[in-house]
Amino acid sequence: MSQRTAVHVTATDPILRTGVGSQLRGRPEVTVLGEQDKDTAAVCVVVADVLDERALRLVRESRAAGTTNVVVVLSTVDDSALFAAIEAGACGLVARAEATPERLVDAVGKAAAKGGVLSPELVGRLLGQVNRLQNKVLAPKGVRFSGLSDREATVLRMVAQGMEVREIAEELRYSERTIKNTMHDVVARFQLRNRTHAVAFAMREGMI
Repeated sequence: MSQRTAVHVTATDPILRTGVGSQLRGRPEVTVLGEQDKDTAAVCVVVADVLDERALRLVRESRAAGTTNVVVVLSTVDDSALFAAIEAGACGLVARAEATPERLVDAVGKAAAKGGVLSPELVGRLLGQVNRLQNKVLAPKGVRFSGLSDREATVLRMVAQGMEVREIAEELRYSERTIKNTMHDVVARFQLRNRTHAVAFAMREGMI
């Protein structure tokens, strides 16, 4: 028999906590922990009607206490709630309308395995928001989701090919100072050691 996943359920309202807790109790895949044992939970389930400041605080508190795998269950899920939950550190979001015992257990299992938990509809909405952000905010500024501008990515690729600062400056028609400043910005932003480390980091993360 596989090991049960330890789960702590918290909520902005006692009735919400009791409802979701009762759905999980008795399931062979999970063990629902009491308040006294919550620090040992592998997954925390935060339940709320809307993602207000109280709900966000519960997400942050759970992560601060050591439970990094947090799933949020909401009655109302809009685009702002989707982004706010992710920014607060949640690894998944489940709409209350979809929160059957089977769906909750599946979400807990995926969270415990370090996976993301979103319904196909929410994934589609998230991708739509990401696409709008890229096209309307980042692209006009020449910035990518990787955190690199087009110039930074080009310079890093040329450094990876073994080109010197002088050669890169001549090729791109920038001053050597501009090329050095570009590299310095990347090293500082990602807290890297030097130019070589910056290239290795960018290649490993698929930025170039």
